[in-house]
Amino acid sequence: MTVLVITEPFDETADLVIEHLNERGTSVHRFDLADFPIRLAVTATIDGHGQWAGTTTDPWRTTSLADVSAVFYRRPGPFRFPDTLSEFEYRWAAQEARMGVGGILTALPNAAVWVNDPDAMAAADFKPRQLSAAARHGLRIPPTLITNDAAEARRFVDASPAGAVYKPFHARPYVDHDGRAHGVSTTPVTAGQITDAVAGTAHLFQQQIHKDHELRVTAVNGRLFTARIDAHSDAARVDWRTDYDSLTYERADLPEPTASQLRALLADLGLVFAAVDIIVTPGGEYVFLEVNSGGQWAWIEHETGLPIAAAIADTLEQT
Repeated sequence: MTVLVITEPFDETADLVIEHLNERGTSVHRFDLADFPIRLAVTATIDGHGQWAGTTTDPWRTTSLADVSAVFYRRPGPFRFPDTLSEFEYRWAAQEARMGVGGILTALPNAAVWVNDPDAMAAADFKPRQLSAAARHGLRIPPTLITNDAAEARRFVDASPAGAVYKPFHARPYVDHDGRAHGVSTTPVTAGQITDAVAGTAHLFQQQIHKDHELRVTAVNGRLFTARIDAHSDAARVDWRTDYDSLTYERADLPEPTASQLRALLADLGLVFAAVDIIVTPGGEYVFLEVNSGGQWAWIEHETGLPIAAAIADTLEQT
């Protein structure tokens, strides 16, 4: 049997899992959706009994769809087509590829395990859904406003006892027309800084929560690997992703009932894997911030020794 690993070319996090699978003698076929159709060919047929058969082929190997037992779906790039296509042709080809190749992958005959199912990932990435589901399962969440009304944003920020922050809805950088990547971090904001430009799109504002430290919880098939993160700079205390050099890490335990609430949340979202960010207040309360269905964890394993890659490999080998 074969594990498909679908991700971008330079994904060191996926590399760690592949190393474990290789050491165990598990067959792996790794590719990026951006390889289709130039370097990746997909062929599939369905018989009168509803059974799909076919192959995925790239310059290095061919895999029978019938042999695929699990899929590690990480961070694939968008389909890439020849530059000779017009803008309309490009959009049409991309839509056909998504429906065709994506449809074949979701119909794999023997794939019992997805880490994660792409439909579940897409739905779970909506922060409003995360927050309401977290609260429904008993987790504390920060008071949050989503709006394109500048006056409402100012009122919310003014009424926030400990101040407020602006957060992007999507954690990954976006790419501009020149191909340059841009990222937006969590940013403290005052009412006086909010302009009418807020009307241009949806914005997310949250009340700030006093924190003692933060936790990064990496969940794998019900197992919770918890790392404590202490920030030692002003920037990192607002958003630790802005200053990795000022962070220290140690293993931690997630107490009940928080652990059970988090497992229930992830089951609700349909996620086998997730990276979850939690604040621990000076009073010892646990506050849910967000869940990332494709979050990074390799540096956490390096810093703490938590066996995350092995746990993912264990899950992918379940049939």
